[in-house]
Amino acid sequence: MITLYTFEDIERINTISEELKDELKSYFREIAEGIVGESWQGYNLSEVGPILVIEKEDTVDVLDEYGLMQCSKAIPISLPEFALRAKVDGKDMLKIIWVCNDSFGVSVYYTIGQFGKEFDEYIMEFLMD
Repeated sequence: MITLYTFEDIERINTISEELKDELKSYFREIAEGIVGESWQGYNLSEVGPILVIEKEDTVDVLDEYGLMQCSKAIPISLPEFALRAKVDGKDMLKIIWVCNDSFGVSVYYTIGQFGKEFDEYIMEFLMD
């Protein structure tokens, strides 16, 4: 799992495609510009929560780092706020947004199918198209 807090973090990643990098940069800008305006490039998401990219070798257990699964192996115990569909590198991905403790958020980029059918069906209930 890749954890991103700054625009520079995104620029430094060399294990993802340029298309995914562009998607992450755009999303980072959307968040940061909404909070600090023109000086968005220097913003650090530590105040509001990171952007996470699920990597190919990751299992659903990585989400427990943020208490989202609470040892469940199929569906999250924590309810997502919503999910959005994204097409990156020809793959269907979801951007899943969780709010933790009413103040801290986690945005997760996830390739559909990676954590199994039950996980996907559950998350699709929160999909906003």
